[in-house]
Amino acid sequence: MNTEDDRAPPLPGRRRQHARTADAVRCAFVRMFACVLLMLSPMAHALDLVLLAPGDKGPAQQFVETLRKATKPGVHRVREVTALDEVARDGVLERTDVVIAAGRQAVEAALRQSDRPVFAVLVGQRDVERFRREFPQRSLGAIVLDQPVARHLALVRAILPQASQLGVLLGPDSRFVEPMINQAATAQQLALDIVGIADSTELVGALQVLLERNAALLPLPDSLVSSPAAARAILLTSYRHRRPVFAFSSAYVSAGALAAVFSSPEHIAYDLADLLNAGLHSAEGLGGIHHPERFEVEVNRTVAKALGITVPDEQILRERIAGGGARR
Repeated sequence: MNTEDDRAPPLPGRRRQHARTADAVRCAFVRMFACVLLMLSPMAHALDLVLLAPGDKGPAQQFVETLRKATKPGVHRVREVTALDEVARDGVLERTDVVIAAGRQAVEAALRQSDRPVFAVLVGQRDVERFRREFPQRSLGAIVLDQPVARHLALVRAILPQASQLGVLLGPDSRFVEPMINQAATAQQLALDIVGIADSTELVGALQVLLERNAALLPLPDSLVSSPAAARAILLTSYRHRRPVFAFSSAYVSAGALAAVFSSPEHIAYDLADLLNAGLHSAEGLGGIHHPERFEVEVNRTVAKALGITVPDEQILRERIAGGGARR
């Protein structure tokens, strides 16, 4: 029987094989360790977020429920708060990186009761501009409900491909979009007839001028132009002139507008989830004003029939508006 002293020393080839095996093990361990670090790195930069939204069953809760489902677990730490009048007492806002506020009341509460960066949702661009004027030193970002003006014009072009000129009604809060909509109209090869009003007494006269001179009317979101009384006047006057109205909400279409492009609370939630799931490292990643990426199109088929307008299917309209770019 051979003893340990009798064993032959390892051959040179075996030594090289053992060395290669050891190197392979070390490389595999390094790769595995790097993968672990990569998986853990988002957690190292996770943000503490407070989601501030009224607790009633409405658009804010639709947004919250969708965001809860759409956000990847563990990317950021999110605390939901529904008692808007108690946030200052609890001090919860002071212990967060960003306050996500759903709706005007929540945004105002976050701005008044904390000094943390605020990201607003379910508000219009005019609301955000007003808050920025009232709180000029605060960090305020948003995904606004307002559609890019180019999307409104794309809807008009998709339904009325032969239209050469469009009437646009602006109010005091929406005058700022005039340069942007003029630029978008050039891309659509569509002439615009823009009339702005300063108060409700000017509405009927402006409508008469716009509806006599143009094939269709586009009133843009504005505290004056969007009021219930103004909406009724716009729809009744346009019906008498047999001119279609292009709008910015489902309710407007139900009331008598021909078509609208808009974003729901669920759309906004998915858009915000995209930002959060991308692995933000700081509050600055939620800065700026964003228009919705996702959108819906709705058509009032009864109005289309009454006006003798053949309107494509909503899916076709969405594809034409998106142009292969925005998600739906």
